[in-house]
Amino acid sequence: MWTRAALLIHGVLAMLFATALACEAGGGWPRGTDRVFASVSYSTFGDMQAYATGLAYSIPGVEPPELAEEIGLYVELGLSETLTFGLDRNSRPKQETQSTIFFLRKNYSRPNWRNSYGIEIGFGSYRDWRQINETQLRLGLAWGRGFETRWFDGWAEVDAKVATLEKTESIYWKVDSTLGIKPNDRSLIFLQMQSGAMDDFDIYTRAVPTYVMKINQRISLESAVTVGVRNDDAQGIKVGAWLEF
Repeated sequence: MWTRAALLIHGVLAMLFATALACEAGGGWPRGTDRVFASVSYSTFGDMQAYATGLAYSIPGVEPPELAEEIGLYVELGLSETLTFGLDRNSRPKQETQSTIFFLRKNYSRPNWRNSYGIEIGFGSYRDWRQINETQLRLGLAWGRGFETRWFDGWAEVDAKVATLEKTESIYWKVDSTLGIKPNDRSLIFLQMQSGAMDDFDIYTRAVPTYVMKINQRISLESAVTVGVRNDDAQGIKVGAWLEF
């Protein structure tokens, strides 16, 4: 099973990497020796309009549609200038689903390069909506590029990942494309387009505009809105905290 999955992953990753280069759009940059980054986030999403309407105009015996909730934890530890170890975990308590990945990423960039690249391998657990506990293997490729203008600095990034599950032999993939700017030393504004799918399900696309406000040298606050664009009609909000030290 793992041999077949490895061949499939190799082919999909090659395709995603070629796409990233063609688009010139994470993991594009190394964390750096002994540097630590962590983020904790809470998201809620679903039919926000119907939910708000149900709260404003309550009908006896009729409950507003339920929103999904997701808790995320992401950690990076720089083992060297080019090697990063990390944890990527998210869970939905109401559905009792979760994904936990421990990963190792190698970055390739030099001071005279305008682009930076990352190759990642991860291993962990996965529990789906059927309450099937799985082992998952995930591989990823990332590309990033910073730029400067007269008014602000910015960056572009494409982060592509594909994973296979051991028991069901399911395969899922996702691609996050980000374009961001840094208006000043205390703010980040970026738009991330997220796409992905599992097995033969339709490919979804959603837009996530995000604002990050720096509180001090170590703490930043994140706020975002999620809007479904294709095969995803959900809307949502996300709040989180970033820690760097």
